[in-house]
Amino acid sequence: FFSSSVWAVMAELEVEAPDIIRLVLQFCAENNLSRTLQTLQEESHVSLNTVDSLDNFVQDIHNGNWDNVVRAVSRVSLPSEKLMLLYDQIVVEMIELRELDVARVLLRDSPALQLLKNNNAARYLKLEGLLNKTFFDVREAYPDSTKDKRRQQIAQALSTEVQVVPPSRLLTLLNYAVKW
Repeated sequence: FFSSSVWAVMAELEVEAPDIIRLVLQFCAENNLSRTLQTLQEESHVSLNTVDSLDNFVQDIHNGNWDNVVRAVSRVSLPSEKLMLLYDQIVVEMIELRELDVARVLLRDSPALQLLKNNNAARYLKLEGLLNKTFFDVREAYPDSTKDKRRQQIAQALSTEVQVVPPSRLLTLLNYAVKW
């Protein structure tokens, strides 16, 4: 039916299943179908790993807007080391702000910090020690760095794990398909 050149073009246009799943994941995220999004990611082992704006994501990290950062990373799949680095920093800053209850809950209940406890007990115990002190010692919290440098390191590490995609890609592609 088709000439060899048509088959060659069709072979080049083959779409991988994970790409289709990412389109559906994006659709779910944009339409607030959070349980569907979570279930599809778990069952397919494919993650969306997108943020609305890379610049805003990095800026939120630099500014310590941790609520925005945590919200963004909750929708992506990050390597354990990078999650531990992020949550370690959040706990240190909560201790610095004397938000001790928040720091305690994160330290005890966050999966990333439970992993830290298992993989790097010394660092976990250091965080607990900072939490239990009656004062915050910047030199102890940041022995080889500063808060701003740690934030920059985290921003650099996390920005390589996420990407920005145009909104409504699935609907756009479906509209193109209907036209042609």
